[in-house]
Amino acid sequence: MIHSNHTPLELLHEIASLGSFLLILLGFALLIVVHELGHFIAAKWAGVRADGFAIGMGPPLISYRKGIGWCFGSADARATERLGKRPIECSDAELAEAGFGETEYSLRALPLGGYVRMLGQEDGQPVEASGNPRSFAGCPIPKRIVIILAGIAANLVLAIVLFLGAFMHGVNFEAPIIGAIDPEGAGSKAGLRAGDRVLRNGDERIDTFNDLVIAAAMSRPGEPFLLTVERSTSAANETITLSMEPTVDATIGLRSIGIAPTSSATLTAMKESIELVNFALASADLPPTIVPGSRLESLNGASVANYADAQRITLGNKGETLASVWTLPDGARVESPLLPRAMFSRFQGTQADGTLRIDEGLAGLAPLSSVEAIDPSSLNIDSLRPGDVFLSVGDLAGPKAGDLIAYVRAHARQEIPVRVLRRTNGQTEELALTLKTDGDGRVGVYLRAAWDLPYLARSILNSTTDGEETPTPAAALAIVPEGKLVALNGVPIANFYALRSALRAIALPQEGETARAQLTIQDPRKGAPPAVVELPLSSEELVAIQSLAWRFPIDANYFDPEYVTLSAGGDPLRAVVMGFERTYAVGRSVFATIDRVARGTVSATQLQGPVGILHVGTRVADEGLPYLVFFLALLSVNLAVVNALPIPIADGGLLLFALYEWVRGKPPSVRFQSMAVLGGILFVAALFLFTFANDMRRLLGL
Repeated sequence: MIHSNHTPLELLHEIASLGSFLLILLGFALLIVVHELGHFIAAKWAGVRADGFAIGMGPPLISYRKGIGWCFGSADARATERLGKRPIECSDAELAEAGFGETEYSLRALPLGGYVRMLGQEDGQPVEASGNPRSFAGCPIPKRIVIILAGIAANLVLAIVLFLGAFMHGVNFEAPIIGAIDPEGAGSKAGLRAGDRVLRNGDERIDTFNDLVIAAAMSRPGEPFLLTVERSTSAANETITLSMEPTVDATIGLRSIGIAPTSSATLTAMKESIELVNFALASADLPPTIVPGSRLESLNGASVANYADAQRITLGNKGETLASVWTLPDGARVESPLLPRAMFSRFQGTQADGTLRIDEGLAGLAPLSSVEAIDPSSLNIDSLRPGDVFLSVGDLAGPKAGDLIAYVRAHARQEIPVRVLRRTNGQTEELALTLKTDGDGRVGVYLRAAWDLPYLARSILNSTTDGEETPTPAAALAIVPEGKLVALNGVPIANFYALRSALRAIALPQEGETARAQLTIQDPRKGAPPAVVELPLSSEELVAIQSLAWRFPIDANYFDPEYVTLSAGGDPLRAVVMGFERTYAVGRSVFATIDRVARGTVSATQLQGPVGILHVGTRVADEGLPYLVFFLALLSVNLAVVNALPIPIADGGLLLFALYEWVRGKPPSVRFQSMAVLGGILFVAALFLFTFANDMRRLLGL
């Protein structure tokens, strides 16, 4: 007997995922069949003899040839028995005398595309039967070029039709509205603000946030990257143009301007996020009547259209309590006060693996990390609780969030001893626990900084700005991790919020001098007295602390994305135009990607192979039919462009051979063509292995 721990809902989800996988697999096969159908129809028009047209690969399941009829297996095998040789080896007269048609139509076992088999184009022998006027090589060159280009054209026409269908229905995409901004990114330095709606990149219209990401990734170093944005102000909307220079984001290997899309004003009600949203609402002291699916309508009487609006209003309120109005899923309205959350300094650094790392704190002092919520699938759901504060992990005392994550990832599939601080009914106790990590080096919890406690993590020693590394004020102090804040300049400090207020109250020193900041810290070692240290703060550091603002108390990731719908509004003509425009834009993007990979501005590790395409496609298919149709349209354009490349076994390579023969009056030598075909096969095989490795690395998190 086989036992399963899956619930009926989980089994239904797995079945649905398998269905999506099969759907995208068949869709991908359809694109190849349409491509080959283009070649087949053109070959028939040109008089080239097409011996076979197959849907799928591998052994035939069902086939048809005139004179044989429908049969299981191969009609060719039966024709060969009667003719004494393969049909493709027979002349037209021999086939006619036997009453056989020239083409076998077959449905094959593996749904991995299809093919058309033309006389003179089989088994990698480029000039076989070239003396036969009905062979591919014997066909007049102009007609041969039509046959070659017909597959590409078929994919482009299919893409237009698929885009047309998607736009007639309407497809939602993340809106090109700026949300979070990296303060060290190109966008921030150029003056982009949260809430800005991007209209154009140069002369190119930006319809979705993904359009903006692609535009930045495909930008050329040294050339101006111009964004025209619409910005809402208290007086009116204004349109401005900003110039910036995208830089390579080491975490993704692409040029970027350091931005994220905004969220909507509606709390997400996705099943897997409900527990987290409820925890965030409770942390913000909102009443329990406000639930996932509720929409924030206004703050302080100002209308809220999206999360960027909420953040903008919060920033302008200077830490004062906000009056919020919410519409519940049942349509009822609820009013509630809302206290903004203080923002802390961000220190940028580099991980051991070269990726970006962001730590938060004050003057290099950092808080411990606590458990915000626990994933239902976590291996540690029975040991950890929301609110647990990590005092140590393994042999690392006082880990910051980044330290904790890095340590856990380095100990995949292991048990790690930790110490946590747990608060229960007003009582605090220290517990020793054992955490289990999964194969990806995760423990299945969501972290948040313990700003509401006075405990210190390991200090942030350095910060990197514009490539220059500078020490933080705390780097000069020998602070013992797990120490406890006691006072600043004699003023009691209960937590990091109090420390922030006390630091903001310090008067700016004279230029070239440091401010007096006497910090009292309780040493965590048993019997050790409190330590009094001088925290050296320059005027620049104090100005940075005093300029720290407040943010909306519920994170953007707890809200649904802000969508824009690409739709023709039911107008077929408009849908056709949109289909042509999107096909052209995607085609340009694919060519640009190839160019940028060659130039080195786009990492080759970003290329995806069949496994990656199927993985992404399965996720897209889960979103619904319009997304699947749109995705297949994108793939159809990609297939057309890749086939247009001058690779000997691709249509582009055959086109070059035909043009060479047209100009020189003779084809390339048989040896050259054979060597070129072999080289093309080796190149495609190497590319397949490379992209397969990329796909596996992404899927396995390596």
